[in-house]
Amino acid sequence: MKLGLGLIAGLLAISAAPVSLAAQQDIATRLAGRVPPDVAALVQQLAADAAARGLPMDPLIQKAIEGSAKGVPAERVATAVRTVAGQLDAAAAALRDGGLVPTDTAAIAAGAFALNAGLNDRNLTDLTRASRPPYSVATTLRVASTLAAMGVPAAQVVELVTQVIAAGEPAESVVNLPAQVQARVSHGQGMTPAQAAAGLARAAAARANPPGQNKPKPPHP
Repeated sequence: MKLGLGLIAGLLAISAAPVSLAAQQDIATRLAGRVPPDVAALVQQLAADAAARGLPMDPLIQKAIEGSAKGVPAERVATAVRTVAGQLDAAAAALRDGGLVPTDTAAIAAGAFALNAGLNDRNLTDLTRASRPPYSVATTLRVASTLAAMGVPAAQVVELVTQVIAAGEPAESVVNLPAQVQARVSHGQGMTPAQAAAGLARAAAARANPPGQNKPKPPHP
């Protein structure tokens, strides 16, 4: 995904300062003995670049530790970390397009996970636009990631979440969506996650627009 010059300038303006020495030492301490030295050096470099653009560093560190703990070869871990760095950039751009000032590192990290789960930048933008208080963008994107990982197609993920929000239901209702989909799959006699999500979306749409609402008024006698 290509970033416009205006977006790049905006991200750089958020935090042009390099990572502090204390932060660098903290990253080195967290990685020491847990990842190969060349991977550790790469993570420190990418983390410094991410911090300079106002992006979260933890997803990079966690990806490196996770891959190394599973015995993944160093070159593949390095590729995975670079992929996460690209997803953080793409998530920040998508969230900005959705109207969120890209200083919410929790939302950016959640957006990167959502991209990894199969959503695209347009999906992230749509979900960000829908998630106005009391709905948290970070929570919405984490729920979307979970639904996508369960096998719900990206377009249906967006439809389900936005319909629940449009119905004005409590924020907890968004958080509970994966459990509701799973319950329907488990007790729905062969219902797929996509079918379960579609049913929940229809129910939410019906609650948002109950029968009889917005009917045209009869002509004046």
